Amino acid sequence: MTILHSDPIQIAAGRDARLDQACEVMHAAYARGWITHRDGNISMRAEDGDGLWISQSGVVKARLRPEQMLRVSAEQLANGPVPQGASGEYALHRLLQARLHAGYDTVLHLHPTHIVAAMYAGHDLRELCETFPEVTRYSRVGKNVGALPATSEELAAACVAAFEPQFGPMPHIVGLDRHGVVAIGHSPWDAFEHVERLEHVCQMVLASGVRHAGIARTSAQAV
Repeated sequence: MTILHSDPIQIAAGRDARLDQACEVMHAAYARGWITHRDGNISMRAEDGDGLWISQSGVVKARLRPEQMLRVSAEQLANGPVPQGASGEYALHRLLQARLHAGYDTVLHLHPTHIVAAMYAGHDLRELCETFPEVTRYSRVGKNVGALPATSEELAAACVAAFEPQFGPMPHIVGLDRHGVVAIGHSPWDAFEHVERLEHVCQMVLASGVRHAGIARTSAQAV
């Protein structure tokens, strides 16, 4: 099967304003040190319902432009091989996008410093956030995904499993040990906010010097 790349979109035509948001989110992630120049990836369901848009592999995300986003049709998603130029985490995006609930359209993958550091230090992100209402009021944090090779089918499958817990609703964000996070949202900026909240809390926890969330809970109860 021949894989066709989408033609460059015309921003002035207003075909999908969310592409501008996707680029802004990647610029903001780079500015905050959550990715290096070419790291990270993002996908969004196409506005017309036919497939999705995904960032391309090797593109400088710090200067990502809408015309650099790759269109993948629903037919390609279902039957085709990995489209030429698609993000290395294409399998992760393809599987997650197929499972998003109504109203959600974005999958965002970044490498925020303090989130990765918290997992490396032994924190379970879901437990870590339980005593922080600024996170729990707005963002559901899922179970950590173990350390698996980046861009692998194993990582994609494990990430999907974390977003489909046996009990309870789908989380908004999941940590990937020694790697980063994956967040979903109603828009690129909505997904970004889930990352921002979790990163902020992880930064505070690491600054406190408390090694495990259980210790923090015990201390709080003793006061």
